[in-house]
Amino acid sequence: MAKPVHEANLKLGMGAGKAASRVLAAKIANVREHAPRAMLGDVERIHDMRVSVKRLRETMRLFRRLLPQKRREAMMPVVEMLNDTLGAVRERDVMILDAEKLAEEAGDDGGLCALAVTQWRAERAVAFEHLVKVWAQMCSRGLFAALDEIATRTARRGRKSNKAPLERFVYRAVTRALERVHERLGPALESADPTPMHRLRIGVKRLRYSMEPFRDVLPALVAPCKTAADAQELLGLTHDLDVLRDAVAAHLDEVESDRREAAEGLLAVLDTRREESAQRAREVAEQFADPEFDRAILDAID
Repeated sequence: MAKPVHEANLKLGMGAGKAASRVLAAKIANVREHAPRAMLGDVERIHDMRVSVKRLRETMRLFRRLLPQKRREAMMPVVEMLNDTLGAVRERDVMILDAEKLAEEAGDDGGLCALAVTQWRAERAVAFEHLVKVWAQMCSRGLFAALDEIATRTARRGRKSNKAPLERFVYRAVTRALERVHERLGPALESADPTPMHRLRIGVKRLRYSMEPFRDVLPALVAPCKTAADAQELLGLTHDLDVLRDAVAAHLDEVESDRREAAEGLLAVLDTRREESAQRAREVAEQFADPEFDRAILDAID
C-alpha cells in the first residue's frame, strides 16, 4: 500500500477540530502528489492515487461531525465518485495480474486466461480514458480549492466538539470502530459465505483508519494498527479472489464445450487459492477476539 507523502503534525491536547484540519490537509496533499503520475496510466501510480483517495475519503468519514456539514455533504459524493472511477481501473489491473498468475499455476495451455485478459485490458483502457476525463472535469471545477476550504474552515469552527481535546475524539472514534469489528467478527469466522468476510474487511479497514492518523502522538497504537493493516490486506486478497472468480466464471460460461474441462480446472484452482487466503485471513482476524487486543487499544487511548 502506498505510503503517505505528507503527514499531519498533531499534538496531544490540541483541539479535535484543529487536528481534523491538519489530517485532512495532509490527505489532500497526498492526492495532489500522486495524481499527475497516475494520469499517465502506470499501474502502480494508479494504485498509489487510489490509496490516497481512499485515505481522504476515510478521513472525511472519521471527522465528519467536525467538518462544515454543507461543504462536506457537497464534496463527499465527488470524492466517492473519484474513488469509484479509480477503482474501475484498479480492479482490472488486479484481475489481469491475478489471471496471469492463475494461468501459470493452472497450466492454462488452452489460453482461456489469455482470452479473459485481452477482454479486461480493453475494459481497462476504456475505464482509464473515463478516469482522465472525470479527473480533468473535477480539477476544472475547483476540486482542490473546495477540499482546502473544508480543511481551513474545520480549524476555525467554534463548536464544542471541535474544541474538545484530541484525546477525547480519538477514544470515541476508535472504540466505536472496534465495536463494529466485534459485531462482524463472529459471522466472518463461522461462515464460508464471502459476504460476512467482506463486511469484516470494511470494519477492519475503518478501525485501521481510525487509529492510523494518531500513531505519532499515541505510539502504543502502532502495534494494533499493524494488526488491523495485516488483517485488512489478507481480507482484501480474499475479496480480490472472490471478484476474480466471479469474473472468470462469467467469462468461461461462454467457452466452447470442448474446453469446458480446462475451464472447470481453472475454477478449481481459484477455489483452492481463495480458501487458503480466507483461512489465513481468519487466523489473523482471530486476534480481534483476543481480549489482549482490546486491552492494547484501550491502554493506548485511555
